[in-house]
Amino acid sequence: MLFDSYPHITKSFQAMMEEYGRQVDFDEAKALFEITFETCYSHYGVTPEMAARHSEKEHIYDMEPKAVPFENTLKTLETLAARGAKQFLYSHRGHESSQHYLKEYGLLEFFTECVDSSYGFTPKPAPDGVDYICDKYSLSRAETVMIGDRELDVLSGKNAGTYGCLYTKEKNIETCADFTVTDIFGVTEISV
Repeated sequence: MLFDSYPHITKSFQAMMEEYGRQVDFDEAKALFEITFETCYSHYGVTPEMAARHSEKEHIYDMEPKAVPFENTLKTLETLAARGAKQFLYSHRGHESSQHYLKEYGLLEFFTECVDSSYGFTPKPAPDGVDYICDKYSLSRAETVMIGDRELDVLSGKNAGTYGCLYTKEKNIETCADFTVTDIFGVTEISV
């Protein structure tokens, strides 16, 4: 949720599909990725071999457009850290990819732990990753907020018994989230 990575993901997907002689509409594919990777892959009939090739392309970090932090991400993390908030990352990405982005933009220091796909948890919206964090760090679920830029991120937190906050540029979006912010800095105003 920290990074605007969907343009990069989609561009790398287009490059992979071109290798297989197929053209993909950028906006359509991006909208599908914003739901889940599986949604996009299923729509386009992506095979496991193609998905692996997409992953390789996605790990070409200097491919334009690059994944960059959302506006106000650093300011938000600094503000929450100054208040003593424990911050965790729960990502579908692999360890190498998650660490790369956090280190590149100087954000790793703000996180107590970064949970990624290498942990082997059932993917979101399953609560497993959030449960792990809450249990390991004795976090009160009544005082914990799962923040994400997709409904399945919010659902993962809600399924674990925490609050959910959706970060989206969309107005009046239907969501199960307890909180919705259109500027990531808005999470600093959440009180639970």
